[in-house]
Amino acid sequence: MIRALLAIVAGLAVAALMIGLLESIGHSMYPPPEGLDPYGDPEGFARAVEQMPAGTLIVVLLAWALGTFTGSWLAARIVGRAFYGFLVGGVMMLGGITNVISIPHPWWFTVAGIVLFLPAAYAGARLATPGSSDPVGSSE
Repeated sequence: MIRALLAIVAGLAVAALMIGLLESIGHSMYPPPEGLDPYGDPEGFARAVEQMPAGTLIVVLLAWALGTFTGSWLAARIVGRAFYGFLVGGVMMLGGITNVISIPHPWWFTVAGIVLFLPAAYAGARLATPGSSDPVGSSE
């Protein structure tokens, strides 16, 4: 039980770190406007998102997908059951949904930003547990 809990925490931490790293690379490719404060000025941040080039938003989607894939892989690998990778993917999806609800995005980003988490989690979890025929597993 403790191993499973630690696997989920480690998976979420790795996913968040990966997303942060990849998004920072994206910010170097597509720098945000000067003085942008996403927490102090949510309306200004929403306007900036509306004006971002598609490439910026695609980098964010890639970061979310790769972060979820990596975190799900780690959680499933630690426990040896894909189910724990799916849990990480579900939590990451809830975070993505919260993001697209709280900050207006283009419709295509909203759809992709919600849909991408589960396939990324599935791929990561299944890659970590290749011999398992049952994705949920039957024992720890």
